Amino acid sequence: MKKAWSRSASQIVTMFTQAQQEMELIVAKRQFDEMTKELKQRREEIQGKVKGVQKIERKPASSGKQEKFKSMDEHRITLQELENKLQTNVVNGLEQQEAEKRLGIHGKNQLTEKKQVPWYLKLIHELTSVFACMMWTGSLLSFIAFGLTPEDPSNLYLAIVLAFVVTVTGIMAYFQNQKSAALMEAFKNFIPPETQVVRNGKQMKIPAENLVPGDLVVVEFGKRIPADIRIIESNGMKVDNSSLTGETLLLQRTPECSHPENPLETKNLVFFGTLCKEGNGRGIVVFTGDNTVIGQIAGLAMSSGEEESVLRKQINLFVKMIAIIALLCGIVFFILGMSYGYPALQNIILMMGIAVGYVPEGLIATVTVALSLTAKRLAQKKVLVKNLECVETLGSTSCICSDKTGTLTQNKMTVEHLWYNNKKIKGLNYQKFGKKYNYEYDLKNKGFQDLFECASFCSEAVFDSSLPQEIRMKIQNDKILTPQQKEQKIQLATHDWDIKLQSMTWLERPTIGDASESALIKFLQPIKDIQETRNSKKLAIDIDGKNTRMPFNSTNKYAFVILEYETDDSFYCLMTKGAPERIWGLCTTVNNDGYEEQKDETWEQAFQSINKQFGKNGERVLGFAKIHLPKTAYPKGYPFNLDKMNFPWDKQQFLGLFSLIDPPKDSVPDSVIKCKTAGVQVIMVTGDQPVTAASIAKQCNIITEKTVNEIAEEEGITLEEAFHRSNAIVIHGDLLTKMMIDDEGKPESEQGRQLQEWLSKSQIVFARTSPAQKLIIVDGCQKKGHIVAVTGDGVNDSPAIKKADIGISMGITGSDVAKDAADMILLNDDFSNIVIGIEEGRKIIDNLKKTIVFVLTGNIVEVIPIFAYFILNIPLPLTTVLILCIDVGTGIIPSTAFVYEEAELDIMTRRPRNKQENLITPKSIVFAYAQHGFIQLCGCFLAYFVVFYDFGFPSDSLLGILAKNGVIPKPTDIFDPLDPFLGNSNLRNNYNDRISAQPETENKICTSDDENNFEPIDWLFSKNNDIDLRMYYIQCNTETNKWELSVVWGECKVDQISPISNKPVCYSTEALQYAQTAYFVGLAYTQICNYQSLKTHKSAGIFQGFNNIFMHFGFMTLIILVMGLTYIENINVAFQTRDIIFQHSMLALPFGLLMQIWNEGRKYMVRNVPQTTPNMPNWWARCTSI
Repeated sequence: MKKAWSRSASQIVTMFTQAQQEMELIVAKRQFDEMTKELKQRREEIQGKVKGVQKIERKPASSGKQEKFKSMDEHRITLQELENKLQTNVVNGLEQQEAEKRLGIHGKNQLTEKKQVPWYLKLIHELTSVFACMMWTGSLLSFIAFGLTPEDPSNLYLAIVLAFVVTVTGIMAYFQNQKSAALMEAFKNFIPPETQVVRNGKQMKIPAENLVPGDLVVVEFGKRIPADIRIIESNGMKVDNSSLTGETLLLQRTPECSHPENPLETKNLVFFGTLCKEGNGRGIVVFTGDNTVIGQIAGLAMSSGEEESVLRKQINLFVKMIAIIALLCGIVFFILGMSYGYPALQNIILMMGIAVGYVPEGLIATVTVALSLTAKRLAQKKVLVKNLECVETLGSTSCICSDKTGTLTQNKMTVEHLWYNNKKIKGLNYQKFGKKYNYEYDLKNKGFQDLFECASFCSEAVFDSSLPQEIRMKIQNDKILTPQQKEQKIQLATHDWDIKLQSMTWLERPTIGDASESALIKFLQPIKDIQETRNSKKLAIDIDGKNTRMPFNSTNKYAFVILEYETDDSFYCLMTKGAPERIWGLCTTVNNDGYEEQKDETWEQAFQSINKQFGKNGERVLGFAKIHLPKTAYPKGYPFNLDKMNFPWDKQQFLGLFSLIDPPKDSVPDSVIKCKTAGVQVIMVTGDQPVTAASIAKQCNIITEKTVNEIAEEEGITLEEAFHRSNAIVIHGDLLTKMMIDDEGKPESEQGRQLQEWLSKSQIVFARTSPAQKLIIVDGCQKKGHIVAVTGDGVNDSPAIKKADIGISMGITGSDVAKDAADMILLNDDFSNIVIGIEEGRKIIDNLKKTIVFVLTGNIVEVIPIFAYFILNIPLPLTTVLILCIDVGTGIIPSTAFVYEEAELDIMTRRPRNKQENLITPKSIVFAYAQHGFIQLCGCFLAYFVVFYDFGFPSDSLLGILAKNGVIPKPTDIFDPLDPFLGNSNLRNNYNDRISAQPETENKICTSDDENNFEPIDWLFSKNNDIDLRMYYIQCNTETNKWELSVVWGECKVDQISPISNKPVCYSTEALQYAQTAYFVGLAYTQICNYQSLKTHKSAGIFQGFNNIFMHFGFMTLIILVMGLTYIENINVAFQTRDIIFQHSMLALPFGLLMQIWNEGRKYMVRNVPQTTPNMPNWWARCTSI
């Protein structure tokens, strides 16, 4: 299903991974000789990763683009050097004239759109497939046949129906298989319509698409970044890179270069399409359009070619196989017919009959309906299927490489535990569980109240009631709307959003602030309005007249705030939040139920124990403390100086801990168990720390035992020594890098063996992985033979999503790029929906297999009559028109009914379908032809021969009857049972002439030479349906020289008059139409039994039930069509059918019942016969199932 990786795609992946993380710059040594000393020291790490990615891509990036990106230094050079390089001014920006000149050189700041295939070419493609071409050829030949024999309208009907079927099927396929063409539209949503820029020393607003390298841009709060920009001025600026990386943590941006060796990690660059969530700043544009990081990933998404899905390949393979068989058989029997002396037109029509009989005309329509119906069902379950055929691939999935955040977890940091008063307390949300719930924490407890107050003041996060930026940007980017209409639409959207906010719980409401602080306020708000708490105390003012708030930084690892907090002996209170070890180290006392106690060994052990416990559980921990500053030393108006820290900050009172976690979604643990039961391995691939990843994996049931890592740590042994002691392992991304280094220089066949060893484990977590490493993991799983599904939500996940057999994106947290790169979108970000998709995928394959066997069973019963016509020389048991009536009229609806069948009870306990296993297997063909097909064939031929027998044609007389000729009598001639030639006026006239010419002594009525003048009777077109064949089928007895019957006739057991010829059916070619109708009706009715028999593979059919309404509709439709074709006289004329009696219509039905009895017996043997070989199905399952 997935796309082929082109040369340009590998270039972009290499460029992207070179910039993505410190450990992802992997280029050969000779390409890094001119790098700085620091980069040279990191060379081995860098070499390993890009080499790994290049192996996946299989084609090296061109040196031109590598050199360009390798030499990127805009983030680490000085501002003066940046000015010189970009020929700009960091104060006044570019001159307007220079900007216009550069716009002509660099082009607009937008992404290049992928060239779309015109709709009419797509439609033509659907109408000229192998299947379609066969049908068009058959239709054309039918038109020609009608032109040559206009007296037979059946060829015209056949031509029209064939043309109609291929046209309708092609149009359906066109509409259902339309791929999403909105990929670049999603990228356009990253571009703000306008941006603030400084040119000629003046700040102005210009369209963002007119930005050029060197422009001085004002980055505003709440706006998307319009290009890749180096920050030269920051006012508390923080950005959300989730659209690029998938991580939701806000990242601080400053003018300082923090990572000279890695542009994507440095703090002085912001990237096109990301969002400024806090503060503002200024910067110089360094890259625009396709040269931006996101532009490179867009190029990757666009440049990868489209490949046919597994299902499409298998359906095409099946149709081609059938087409080749039909063509070869048609040619053989055309030649055979010509050698027998049959007319060329007759042979062409029969050749078309073989083609029509072999080709399953309704299959493509059935597949299309099946996929569409499945997609509709999945959409109702919040799964959007962009590529219908990927449903089948999902059903074959044997491995899911799942992201953690937002897929397995809720993507919402949540308070998990509190620790105060030396008690570990479950942090259940007060709004979610209601006031009547018996919470472990006591709202009236002094220790809880102090911790609550400190957490409220120390967190800066607030609830965000503004219209989401995505909605605003979508309206702003709508080019159809006028500015006034945009404003009106924004106002309306704001009003609707305000209404929606009122229905949200505090847990659901959006916030402004980092994830940890947001989790705190969502826990605190339902207990008491947090804004009310904050408004109750004012912040103290420092010596510069600013609020005394110290933000968190990585050096101190804490943040604090000083409040005007008057007590009996204090005017001010310092409240602190930060890393638990750091906060604990700042404290000398502990708050225990409102009372202050000295830190001692008991408290030390209690703190260390609980902090270690939280850490092992993967919980993020925040510590809180406070100190009331004495009045005597810190009177009102005290000049606080945050730089000199002229106040006590290291003798605080410890209040307690909050532990936070992004918890698994409620449905995930059960869903993972279902996956394991279904033989689908779930691998967690995350950027989180190994401890956190392992903890969540255990909660999700991905890991259910001690890991190799834990055994190694507990017993003090290496991972290699502990490797075979457990089926669970956690792999750090660094180990992947080391593997790539170790593989350098090895033959390709020996590379990646370490990864294959890791993947041999059944419970795997990859932690601290980068997007490039995710590609390596996906490739490794595919090499192991897995059909891999990959989930992702960030722009950087799109290469892995592309690489996977089926890419799955999140609908809520997923970026637009990830959504458009994916084949499926989980609209509610729920992992359990993947399991639903797997079940639906398996069900569709199951039902399509049944459909194909159902169709093949009917096809063999349709084709064998033509073989019998040529080989046994019997009248054709089934006409081409009736074959088409079965395939299109009476066959499509029942075969489509399989699509509506519910999944079998054991469908999620079977192993995944092998990726090498075709939809149609030799077992399926044997089952369809040699089991059900043979039984059906016997029933239909029984009906055919019995009807002939009842109309005076014994079975042995039918064999070879087409090879016999005679003298066609006149329709008015009457058969004389004493002597057949006496009733045939043409023979009598010949006899009179002969008697008058010969001597009286001879008295020869006939000679052997008379048979040379015989002519064939028309069985195929029924031109001679009004004559008595007993007067036609005669031969000359060479001994007596008298005429005698050449066919042994039977007794006429059914005295029926044909409404078409108005003559008795017995002994006339009309008997053939009745026999053909009986064959047709028998086939239709036994197909009902065939359907019932095929409803289950293994379990008894009774357990599948009869609740499929569409099945009943299909059966009723089939019966009505059969009755109409049989008993409506006008239709009889057009389709050469006849009004057979009830007994004749039921002749084949017992064989249908026999077919069901046989299959139920076979399934019983499959279920109950013991296995002869361990881990291998019994003989019945291996050799008699589909």
